[in-house]
Amino acid sequence: MSFGDVRTELRAALDILRKANPKLQFILTVSPVPLTATKSGKHVLVATMQSKSVLRAVAGHIADRNEYVDYFPSYEIISSPVFRGGFFEPNQRGVTPTGVSFVMDTFFRELERKFGPVEAAADASSAMADEDLVCEEELLGAFGDKRT
Repeated sequence: MSFGDVRTELRAALDILRKANPKLQFILTVSPVPLTATKSGKHVLVATMQSKSVLRAVAGHIADRNEYVDYFPSYEIISSPVFRGGFFEPNQRGVTPTGVSFVMDTFFRELERKFGPVEAAADASSAMADEDLVCEEELLGAFGDKRT
């Protein structure tokens, strides 16, 4: 999808949700997990960079223009050259548990810095065992293998 298409669809989704509840606020982010295939006819590396760039540009555009939308840089944290790819699994696709922890710790630290202590969320997350914490991308990946 193009920048314009993604922006239009995201804007429509936010409008529907805000119509149902005008108090809703949103946090947008872009997954750092690269594509493994594409139907675009482009090399998967080129398709990944284009896809992530469009998503990141739209997220920034929407966040910059709406006081009820923020952007959290999980894509930038994981993909930053500063970390030299150290948050990616050896397959260079999956994010390591250390990377996920780093992103989530940063997220909650910044959330608390901006809004104050979040006791309820901290209590709920501390009640979960480490093995119960599963990255959504990994969960989706478990259902994505359609080899027949």
